[in-house]
Amino acid sequence: VYRASCATSTFFFAMSAALIGTKDRSDFRDKALHRGNWMLKVLAFVALHAFFFLWATDEGMEAYAAAARLGSGLFLVIQMIIVLDFAFAWNESWASGEHWGWVAGLLVSTLAMYATSVALFVEMYESYAPNRECHRNIAMITCTVVLCVVLTVITLHPAAREGCLLPSAAVTLYCTYLCYSALTSEPSTYACRPRSFIDANEELKKPANLVTTAFTLVSVVYAAMRAGESNFWDMEVDESFQSELREALNDGDEEEAGEGDASGPVKYNYSFFHLMFALAAMYTSMLLTGWGTRHEDDTEAIGSGWASVWVKFFSVWATGAIYLWCLIAPALFPDREF
Repeated sequence: VYRASCATSTFFFAMSAALIGTKDRSDFRDKALHRGNWMLKVLAFVALHAFFFLWATDEGMEAYAAAARLGSGLFLVIQMIIVLDFAFAWNESWASGEHWGWVAGLLVSTLAMYATSVALFVEMYESYAPNRECHRNIAMITCTVVLCVVLTVITLHPAAREGCLLPSAAVTLYCTYLCYSALTSEPSTYACRPRSFIDANEELKKPANLVTTAFTLVSVVYAAMRAGESNFWDMEVDESFQSELREALNDGDEEEAGEGDASGPVKYNYSFFHLMFALAAMYTSMLLTGWGTRHEDDTEAIGSGWASVWVKFFSVWATGAIYLWCLIAPALFPDREF
């Protein structure tokens, strides 16, 4: 796993470095590296895998595993920032609507997310903390509840200039989901983890692991693509260029449209796009190896284990800290734009 991940991340890190500063479609790197020469890129990708599988040392792979833990943490943090950016953009878009239906939609969405969070907390207490002996699970759930309540209260404080209930509800739901995911990642042998149908049937564990692995890989690739193409790094696209291109297409002027497609500002940061795939490769290696704790004969589901539990629970607090900073930063530094 580490060798394949190391080869994949090396390829995308190299692509990211080579595309730094690409801001216009007329840049030769747009066609030569990002969009074209697929055969050469496939050959380079295969060559890297052959190199790391044949000649990479075990010591080198241990060093990569340590680096992958850091890269995976960065991947998770970026995902949290994107969730927050989406929540604020969602709130701003609907709040600016002139029709009362947009405001109603905001209220319904906010209440629905809070209600879902409450339902998940009730489920967690009933399933993962059935008695007082489950001290660890009780503490994890209660700490998450307290964090969500504190963030909601701070959101309503007049000093929180960016405070809005919809982003607060989205953060609450995301933190609740992370806590629930952490609990479901507990080893099947843990007494406070409810036994599922798959846990009780050994012959179903391997097929279930394959399905889980496939779903995990698809989810990580989708997250990497969404993050890589996101525009929250303030990479603005020239609206005049887009309008001219649309007019050319509407008029049926193929020659003008072809010229417009060959130049103009890029729609997203190419370097960041490939960086996200490099970090996603690191994150995938951590998921498949239980953050370095899984063994070849391990029958636990992918993403299970105490290392995964604590990483996800730490993500709850990291998300809360980032959102808290979004709330208090404008008040602490009124002269800066956030």
